[in-house]
Amino acid sequence: MGIIKMAKKKGRKRLSVINLGTVVFLVIIIYLTAYVIRYLGKEKLAIYEVSESNMSENISGTGMILREETLITTEEKGYVNYYVKDGSRVRKDGIVYTLDTTGKLQSYLNELLEEKNTVSDEEKQQVYKDLQTFSDSFSDDNFSEVYEAKSEINHDLMSYTDTILADNKDQLEEEYGSGSYVEVRAGESGLVSFFSDGMEKVTDATFTKEDFDNGSRMEDLRSREELSAGSPVYRMVTGQNWTLVIPVNEDDYNRMKNLEKKDIHTVQVTFRADNFVTNASFECQKKEDSCYVMLKFDNYVQRYINQRYLSVRLQLSETSGLQIPASSLVQKDVYKIPAEYLTRGSNSSSDNQVNVLSNNKNGEEILTQVTVTKYRTEGENVLIASDKLKAGDRISNVEKAKTYTLKETSVLQGVYVVNRGYAEFKPVTILERTEDYCIISADDSDVELYDRVILNSETIKENQVIY
Repeated sequence: MGIIKMAKKKGRKRLSVINLGTVVFLVIIIYLTAYVIRYLGKEKLAIYEVSESNMSENISGTGMILREETLITTEEKGYVNYYVKDGSRVRKDGIVYTLDTTGKLQSYLNELLEEKNTVSDEEKQQVYKDLQTFSDSFSDDNFSEVYEAKSEINHDLMSYTDTILADNKDQLEEEYGSGSYVEVRAGESGLVSFFSDGMEKVTDATFTKEDFDNGSRMEDLRSREELSAGSPVYRMVTGQNWTLVIPVNEDDYNRMKNLEKKDIHTVQVTFRADNFVTNASFECQKKEDSCYVMLKFDNYVQRYINQRYLSVRLQLSETSGLQIPASSLVQKDVYKIPAEYLTRGSNSSSDNQVNVLSNNKNGEEILTQVTVTKYRTEGENVLIASDKLKAGDRISNVEKAKTYTLKETSVLQGVYVVNRGYAEFKPVTILERTEDYCIISADDSDVELYDRVILNSETIKENQVIY
């Protein structure tokens, strides 16, 4: 009987031990499961390393060139042979071309070309230059540049054949006499172009919205065929001043107007055709319910003499500094106090303390030193923060027997820097901002290059330990 009782007691004890172990194990499993679920559902902490960067404000568009130009026509019929190269400058009364009214000079020119039968080094260099320009500026988005480059090379080669007669003028006169052709001279000095698009009479005052949509192209006026009287033979460009008229939307128009209000009247221009960069003065104009920016140039007219439309980029501003994500920005409440109320503590060499006046239980006024963080200096004031301060507290300047009451807080913008393993608030000065990034001042921010900042600032609190 006694043996049976002892067996029952041992059985109960073993059962109790098993139940306790099971309960502990289940508690651990539940805790770990809850922790994992909480971890998976929690937004992960991300860190960003501060880098150097710059941000530009640009306007892009395609403008129409307006120049001082005149289309020159021949007064009588005949074969035209040019004495000058396309784009060259001629003086007043300088010979531009000869007019062959009999056709004899045309036969002579063909004989000279057959004798030449080679391409000179100068001609080769010009072709190489055209190909290099095409290669540097080519874009898949504008395949038509291939055809423009081909035309440019053909035009250059034709220019050399046009000047053969000029190089052999003495032989020509000996063969046919000086009366066998007419020398046509320039009525004024300027640049000669052998291309025309029929828009030479368009001016700043007469251009219309349709002028930007007509798709006109420069056509080569040179021909080996006999021309009738009144046919255009060349275009004369006088003066160095020219205008590029760019249609813009209302927002870009207002951005340019804002520059004028700031007394800024020049802008940096990049020509996409050859990546040439220069500055130009500008004016804003509204016409027929459309907005335009007028870029004014007093040089480089020869560079784009045979183009009517140019794609450009206007750089309104460029800001350099340190780049941080916009999502890393956080705001902090701070107090602005006169700098004279900061003092040193008994064991401190820096003025990072304030004397706070309060009353004890007996109603007696007592003085307590509170450590603060000093962020910025603004004239004779400083911006401070401390968890032990609140609006309405009185601080004291003991030496001058003066007091100051803390007022409502102001907001300081900054980021959480985690170089030391915890989230430390550092104020920043924003220079430019987009939806995703900010450019902050490297001189007026407490953040430095290569600092590590919290990317998603809403996931952490100030002074929180992260590792």
